[in-house]
Amino acid sequence: GLEVISTSLLPKGSGLGTSSILGGCVLASIEKCVGANVTGMGSPNADENIVGAVLTLEQLMTTGGGWQDQVNGLVGGLKVGKSAQSIPLRTSISRVPLDEDTREALDRRIVLAFSGQPRLAKDILVNVLRRWGRRTDEITKTLEELVAGAREAADAAQAADIDKVGECLSKYWQLKKVMAGLDSGVEPRVVADVLSILMEQNAIVGGSLCGAGGGGFLAVITREGKGLRDVLNIVDDSIVS
Repeated sequence: GLEVISTSLLPKGSGLGTSSILGGCVLASIEKCVGANVTGMGSPNADENIVGAVLTLEQLMTTGGGWQDQVNGLVGGLKVGKSAQSIPLRTSISRVPLDEDTREALDRRIVLAFSGQPRLAKDILVNVLRRWGRRTDEITKTLEELVAGAREAADAAQAADIDKVGECLSKYWQLKKVMAGLDSGVEPRVVADVLSILMEQNAIVGGSLCGAGGGGFLAVITREGKGLRDVLNIVDDSIVS
C-alpha cells in the first residue's frame, strides 16, 4: 500500500486555496510513485492537466471548488487562466512574463496578512451560484467586468504600473462582493475597516480578500515608498488599540 501524509502551516479557512494545492501535490506525488498518468508531468499540457485532475478530485470529495485555486497555487508566476464552455471543463493558462525590476517592486509592495477571520468558501460559493443562476443584468455585467479586469491587471503588471495593479485589485474585490451579495457575509466588518483606514491614510493603492471572501487572508499593495511596517503601524494604532 501507499500511505500519504500531508500538512499545512496555514490556518483553516485561509482563503489561499490550500486544499486545492495539497490535492495537486498528492496527485503528482502518487503519479511519480506508481507511474500513473494522472497529470502528464513534463508534457506540454501538464499545467492544464493537473488543474483538471484536482477539479475532478474535489468534486469526488464533495468539497465543491473550481479550478482557479490550482491555477494560482500550482502554476508559478503571474498568469492568466481561461476556461472553455465545455464538459469536461478545458482550461488554458498563459504565463505573463515580468522583468526583474517589476518582480522586485511587486515583492516590496505586496503585503499578505491573516484577517483573523476563518471562513468556509463553500458557503459563499453556493450563494454566488444561486445569484449567477438568476442571470440578472447586474450579475452578467459584473462577470464581464471580472473577466476584463484579469486582462487589465496582467497588462498593468507587464507595463510595470504597480499602482494600476492595486486599483485592479480593489475593483476586483468590489465586483466579488457583488457576485456574493452584500448580505452574504463576504466582507467581515474588521476587513472593511482595515481597508478603509489604510486607503484613508494613503498607505495602500488597493486590496482584496483572497479566495471567495468571508475572511481568510487579505492582500494589499502599498503605495510607493510604503511597506509592511507602515501597514502594521497604522493597523496597530487605528484598529488594535
